[in-house]
Amino acid sequence: MRMWRGRKPEVTLACLLLATAGCFADLNEVPQVTVQPASTVQKLGGTVILGCVVEPPRMNITWRLNGKELNGSDDTLGILITHGTLVITALNNHTVGRYQCVARMTAGAVASVPAPVTLANLQDFKLDVQHVIEVDEGNTAVIACHLPESHPKAQVRYSFKQEWLEASRDNYLIMPSGNLQIVNASQEDEGMYKCAAYNPVTQEVKTSGSSDRLRVRRSTAEAARIIYPPEAQTIIVTKGQSLILECVASGIPPPRVTWAKDGSSVAGYNKTRFLLSNLLIDTASEEDSGTYRCTADNGVGEPGTAAILYDVQVFEPPEVTMELSQLVIPWGQSAKLTCEVRGNPPPSVLWLRNAVPLTSSQRLRLSRRALRVVSVGPEDEGVYQCMAENEVGSAHAVVQLRTARPGTTLRPWQDAKLATATPPTPGSKPGHPDQMLRNRLGLPRPPTSLQPASLQCPGEKGQVVPAEAPIILSSPRTSKTDLYELVWRPRHEGSGRAPILYYVVKHRKQVTNSSDDWTISGIPANQHRLTLTRLDPGSLYEVEMAAYNCAGEGQTAMVTFRTGRRPKPEIMASKEQQIQKDDPGASPQSSSQPDHGRLSPPEAPDRPTISMASETSVYVTWIPRGNGGFPIQSFRVEYKKLKKVGDWILATSAIPPSLLSVEITGLEKGTSYKFRVRALNMLGESEPSAPSRPYVVSGYGGRVYERPVTGPYITFTDAVNETTIMLKWMYIPASNNNTPIHGFYIYYRPTDSDNDSDYKKDMVEGDRYWHSISHLQPETSYDIKMQCFNEGGESEFSNVMICETKARKSSGQPGRLPPPTLASPQPPPPETIERPVGAGAMVARSSDLPYLIVGVVLGSIVLIIVTFIPFCLWRAWAKQKHTTDLSFPRSVLPPSSCQYTMVPLGGLPGHQASRQPYLSSVSGRACTSGVPVNRGCPAAAMGCPGLRPQQHCPGELQQQSDTSSLLRQTILGN
Repeated sequence: MRMWRGRKPEVTLACLLLATAGCFADLNEVPQVTVQPASTVQKLGGTVILGCVVEPPRMNITWRLNGKELNGSDDTLGILITHGTLVITALNNHTVGRYQCVARMTAGAVASVPAPVTLANLQDFKLDVQHVIEVDEGNTAVIACHLPESHPKAQVRYSFKQEWLEASRDNYLIMPSGNLQIVNASQEDEGMYKCAAYNPVTQEVKTSGSSDRLRVRRSTAEAARIIYPPEAQTIIVTKGQSLILECVASGIPPPRVTWAKDGSSVAGYNKTRFLLSNLLIDTASEEDSGTYRCTADNGVGEPGTAAILYDVQVFEPPEVTMELSQLVIPWGQSAKLTCEVRGNPPPSVLWLRNAVPLTSSQRLRLSRRALRVVSVGPEDEGVYQCMAENEVGSAHAVVQLRTARPGTTLRPWQDAKLATATPPTPGSKPGHPDQMLRNRLGLPRPPTSLQPASLQCPGEKGQVVPAEAPIILSSPRTSKTDLYELVWRPRHEGSGRAPILYYVVKHRKQVTNSSDDWTISGIPANQHRLTLTRLDPGSLYEVEMAAYNCAGEGQTAMVTFRTGRRPKPEIMASKEQQIQKDDPGASPQSSSQPDHGRLSPPEAPDRPTISMASETSVYVTWIPRGNGGFPIQSFRVEYKKLKKVGDWILATSAIPPSLLSVEITGLEKGTSYKFRVRALNMLGESEPSAPSRPYVVSGYGGRVYERPVTGPYITFTDAVNETTIMLKWMYIPASNNNTPIHGFYIYYRPTDSDNDSDYKKDMVEGDRYWHSISHLQPETSYDIKMQCFNEGGESEFSNVMICETKARKSSGQPGRLPPPTLASPQPPPPETIERPVGAGAMVARSSDLPYLIVGVVLGSIVLIIVTFIPFCLWRAWAKQKHTTDLSFPRSVLPPSSCQYTMVPLGGLPGHQASRQPYLSSVSGRACTSGVPVNRGCPAAAMGCPGLRPQQHCPGELQQQSDTSSLLRQTILGN
């Protein structure tokens, strides 16, 4: 006991020290919500549990419902709250809404992203009639099921021959759309089909009131046609989800289906697979957006006429990044917090301070990308949040703002890109930005005895040179599919410069026309290796890294690399072979595999990256692609000055294929350049690679760009269709003293809107001077304006143009693509659009009755005409024959000049087999080759002049009398 009492003051002192350390830790730590509460769908009366995990864990956690604070547990609402967990015992209409957890500590408060809690439900099927679907034997039949509204999405089931089909099996495929595809249909598949909807949360099952009858027919040769989908479709998918584009064709013989994306075959598109004739993408990403075309052909009819279009849009949840987690600003200065937000559709942005939403004022200037606090004071301290939300998700990032008394000298972190007027000063104090960065990145702290020296710059202030760019030793080629080993070394270690404190490495994935956000890593000064993980296979990545010393950020080194491609599993190959065996028309192998036997020049290399070599030279680094069947013999690099108009100039050639980086010397200081690369083999040279990003040659890679002042000038706008507007512009570099720009921002909003926040923004990088604004509303007028930008900021706005989109066609459907340029059949009436049916379906509907009547009438008229023509011909022939029989005695007489028909009789004297003139010695007339020829009367061809039709030529009566007598004698003799 005596010994315990003697130690009591020491224990008390230790407790006080721990409490004091905890307070200081609270000041230095930034509160974070590490596990967000998840959105939940639950049935009425069900239990909901929401979790929230914060860092540091000792923070106090409260909850909000629809923006209102919940004061602990509420028995009336049935809500129980413990530390970090909220439980709704029985969900009802009063407890549905948006929940947020709020974590509070001494440094400030932070709120989680909203977590919607909603009720599950399943509506009834709409009334429908029975449909009859006909399909050719051996083709694929499609039975469509129009699922009712359900939350979450209902699962489809089919009833056939007293048995429920809940999953795909045999030749029955249940697609994500709810359609049932029956592959290689036969007589056994005929019958009645009925669909049902199942809600997995409420476990309700509702069955359609109507059913479909399938008939399988046997036909002869028939041209290919698309039976599903019946018209162009617009598909919206969330990033990371799987995507199936259905395309079912029919014809005899079964047609072959091919796919193309944006006019190019998907054969070289590594992410696609084939499920019969349907196109499958396992994990959708931004680069999968575009127009897909399905074409069917079986050799019968004109090729290319059976085609359908899909417009695919990949929606991305918001991604929010803020490069700094802490910021210290002296009183009276202005603070600018930048927030990089990306997502599709463009997210809305909300700024919060200590979990309270902010509004614009004279001191707080809010925008989608930045928050500027004018004349910072102690009341502005706290945790600031940039929260973004769109239709598919939400995200946020936080930064802690601390203030300091006037006269306190603080050095900002240059890489944060935050404006402050405080000059850099040495020293390491609590709250020093350099120390905060080291704490945030988890960098080891130097020994206490060496700490002041490591942060003290040699020489006078302002004369310390930033660190040179590190030398990256890693190869741009790697066989790894999901990781990359980055290795480097300092350029001039221990050469009298200020020692390196740490490295900052940034990497991101490059996708078509854009890039992902940077992933930032901090590396201690004594470490020269970093493994980049969680990479996508077969993807292009860019890396930027810089060394930091007491003067701040050093020169930047860059490299680009491509991860290895993931080989297809053998089981997938065997499955595709089985599909090919079951349905030869699908041809998955031939559609997805390139023709390796085709020899050609190499493919264009990837877009090169540029890094500084010296004040007048740069390193150009690239990654080659396919060699076209022959080994690459060399590379060549070209460049172009952005200030001047002209062609690309050859920088160097005959680069050995073993070198994937080359130094380009003799560049002009202050000049902007772009570079591109070509590959050569024995068959020729490749197309040029995509141009590099603009690079400004200067003595220091961290040069601060001047902000362009004058913006571009819009010269042309035109509505391409009901959802797209094309615009063109011009930009004169001399208007901004030839300041280099990196691209253009395009802003647009409906003309009838007066709110600047309604402006949406597109970005065009490089020196392109045209752009198409898509996803607009039909028959809507838009205000359009532009800015040019570089790292220094944005220019003033351009002129404002007003353009109106075209009106939607009456036969079109909202959100559908325009019909293809090829001749296509007229779209079906709305009733047929509501329920697509199979090929050749005979469907009885009330709306088809007028067409049926018109068809019957027209068919009857055609039948009558076809029947009447032979009847008329028969009547004419019979009448002529009857006339001939009645005038038989006179038919053998020599024709007079007033008669034109002569019927020779076989067996009479004087008749010759060679059809010579009959009784030529008497009549003086002849019938040559069956054509009467008048020799006795010159005017026989037109009748005798001056005689009436009943009269005869002179001497003809005597000839007729003699001829009649001779005829009688001949007949009696016979």
